[in-house]
Amino acid sequence: MYATLFRHQWRKAIRTKAFSQGWPIKVLIGFLVVYFGLSFLALGFLLPEIIKETNLEASLITPVFGQFVLYYVLVDLAMRFFLQDLNVLTVQHYLLQPIKKSKVINYLLGSSIFNFFNLFPLLFIVPFAFRGAIPELGMTGGITWLIAMVLLVMADHFLAIYIKRVAAVKQMVFIAFAATVALLFVANALEWISLRDWSSLVFGSLGTWWFVLVIMMVVLGIYMVNFRFLLANSHIDKWKKQGGEAATQNFDFLEFKGVIGTMMSNELKLILRNKRTKSILMITALFGAYGLLFYMQPEQYPGMGWLVFVGIFMTGIFMINYGQFMVGWESSYFDGILTRAYPMESFFRAKFWLLVSSSVITYVISLAYIYFTWDALWINTASFIYNIGVNSFVLLFASTYQKKRIDLSKGSAFNYQGTSAVQFLVAIPLLVLPILLFQAFNVFDKPYYGLAAMAGAGLLSLAFSKYWFKEISKNFKEKKYRNAAGFREA
Repeated sequence: MYATLFRHQWRKAIRTKAFSQGWPIKVLIGFLVVYFGLSFLALGFLLPEIIKETNLEASLITPVFGQFVLYYVLVDLAMRFFLQDLNVLTVQHYLLQPIKKSKVINYLLGSSIFNFFNLFPLLFIVPFAFRGAIPELGMTGGITWLIAMVLLVMADHFLAIYIKRVAAVKQMVFIAFAATVALLFVANALEWISLRDWSSLVFGSLGTWWFVLVIMMVVLGIYMVNFRFLLANSHIDKWKKQGGEAATQNFDFLEFKGVIGTMMSNELKLILRNKRTKSILMITALFGAYGLLFYMQPEQYPGMGWLVFVGIFMTGIFMINYGQFMVGWESSYFDGILTRAYPMESFFRAKFWLLVSSSVITYVISLAYIYFTWDALWINTASFIYNIGVNSFVLLFASTYQKKRIDLSKGSAFNYQGTSAVQFLVAIPLLVLPILLFQAFNVFDKPYYGLAAMAGAGLLSLAFSKYWFKEISKNFKEKKYRNAAGFREA
C-alpha cells in the first residue's frame, strides 16, 4: 500500500509545473541548492574554530553551541512556515477508496520528512558532531548529542506543518505565531529578555540520554497532534461545508467610492482569499523587524547607505512583492477584464492606490525605528515618498509585460510561476537607482541632501502622475491580447 502511495506521489510531483520550467529557472534553482548546501557543509566543518575564536574564555564549545540552539529553533520554525511547502499527496483522492485513513495520513506525515529543509540542517549538524561534540563528549555523548539535534529538527518540521495547516483554517493562528516570534526577537534585541540564557538553560543537556527521551516524546506528541488534526479534517462533507463558507470580507467603505473603490475592494478580496497572495502578507509581516539587523549594529553598517536600502525595502516590501505581478494575479479571469466597460486608466489607478495604501501602512510601522535614531524618520520618509512617487509607477508599467499565468491556490515557496526576466530587470530602478541618487550626494558628505533628492524625485514623479497613467494604459492596450494569450496557456 505504501509503495502504491509513493508511486502516486512521485508521479504527481514530476508532473507539476516546477518540472516544466525553462532551463534558466532550473539552473538558478540548482545553483541555489548547491550554494546553500556547500555553505551549510562548510559551516559545520568550520564552526568549532569559529566558536573558539569568538569565545576565548570558553573551555568547551558544545555548551556555547547550546546557547544559540533556541535562536536556530525559532528562525528555522519561521522559515519553514513561510517557505516549506506541504506534502504533494492529496488525501481527498483516497477517501472513497478501500484504504484506511490512518495509513494514508501516516504516509503523508512520514513522507514529509524527506525535503530540503530537513537535509540542510544535517549538513552542518553532522560535521559539527564529529569535529566538536564527539571529541568533547566522547563517542557515546557525541552520538547522543547528534540524535538530540536531529530530533529537534524533526520537532521543528512537524510543528511548522501543523501551524501552517491550522493557519490555513484559522488566520488568527498565523497572527499569534508571527507576533510571538517577532516579540521574542524584539524583546531580546532591546535586552528585556535573553534568548541566549534561555537557550543555555533549555539546551544545555543535549548530550544526555534523558534529554533525548524528552525530545523524542515531544516529537511523538507533535506527530500525534498532526495526525489527529488531519484525521478530524479528512471528511469530504466537512470540506464541502468549508467550501460553501468562503471568505466574505466586505469593504463597503471602498465600494461606495465609485469604480476605483470597487476595483480596490475586489483586489483586497483577491489578496485575502488566495494562498499565494496571502503568503505575501505573511512575508510583509515577517520583514517588519528586518531593520533591527542594521539599526542594532550601527558599527557593522556605518553611514546612511545601508539604512536607505533598508528604508526603501521596508516601506515598500508589500509594494515590491505584490506589484511585480500586478496584472498576473488576475490571469485566471483576464479575459473578463478585457470585456469590462471601465477605462484602463481607472484599472491602473485602483492598483496604484492599493500600492500607496500598503506603503503608508509599512511606513507608519517603520517609524518605530526612531527609537534607535531620529535619522530613521528622515530616511524612511524619503524612502516612502520615492516608493509611492517612482517605484509604484515602475511596477505598474512593468506589469503590462506580464504574460505568464499564476495559480493563486499555490503557495509562494519555490514557486516561480509568473517569473520572467522582467522581475529581475525591474529590481534596478526599484532598489539601485534610489541608492545611486542618494550616494551622489553622500560621497560629498551631504547625506541629507541625498534624502531630499530622493523625496524630490518622488514628488516630481507624482506631479506627472496623469501622464504616467496615460502611458501605462497605452502600453497595456498595445500588449493586452498578447498577455491574454499567455495567460490562457496551462
